[in-house]
Amino acid sequence: MYYLELIHRFWGFNQGIHLRPTAIAMYLYLLKTSYDNERYDFNISDIVISEDLGLTRPTIISTKEKLRSLGLIHYQTKNGFACYYRLILDYPLISVSKKVKKEVVNKEQFAQKAEEIATHPRVVDSIQNLTKNTDQEIEVKSIPFQSAKEKRNNEDIPTMEEFINYAQTLDSYEVKMDFSIKEKYETWANNNWKNSSDRQITNWKSSLKSTLPFMKNNIKDKSISLQSIPNIKRPKSSTDKY
Repeated sequence: MYYLELIHRFWGFNQGIHLRPTAIAMYLYLLKTSYDNERYDFNISDIVISEDLGLTRPTIISTKEKLRSLGLIHYQTKNGFACYYRLILDYPLISVSKKVKKEVVNKEQFAQKAEEIATHPRVVDSIQNLTKNTDQEIEVKSIPFQSAKEKRNNEDIPTMEEFINYAQTLDSYEVKMDFSIKEKYETWANNNWKNSSDRQITNWKSSLKSTLPFMKNNIKDKSISLQSIPNIKRPKSSTDKY
């Protein structure tokens, strides 16, 4: 398990969210529990968490709901049983604040406005007149404008081959995972390069690196389930010959 990497990932995510101390404490507690169990999913009761963190049960309930709404965890509750938790590995590294979003929009608007000014008929006439007066040759090319969002998407989405080649360099990679890796690529690509929580994937290498161990556990669990089916022999009937 990439325990330290998930901690660094969480701190990067929190730079844009600024969670309350109770939410930070509970997420790190769940991460430590996951590390101790060597699994990304586990069962633990609200009473145990309440005693270990010194928080009331209503606070535990509201806090885990907050973590789930942010796409950090998934959980299921059932009366009489400990709560089931699963850590989400491929959530975005940084949640962009409203201020940053506004700055990005302003930059795109500025670039578009600059292009409109540069292609205005009066500006073009002025450039042509300047060329005639100074006897200099100025070549004016029509460059299609590409927004910052379009450029980012084109640069960040790899090909299937790049995706698989990078996965093969990771420590947790195994040959039997190739089919699951291709499925993961197709799932993200068909979802406009968003993860299972419908959040934009801003760093696909980091997301794949964190998701790969979870994919490996799923393959292992399926293999164990198939091997656990007993081979039941049909009992002999009275008509069988000895």
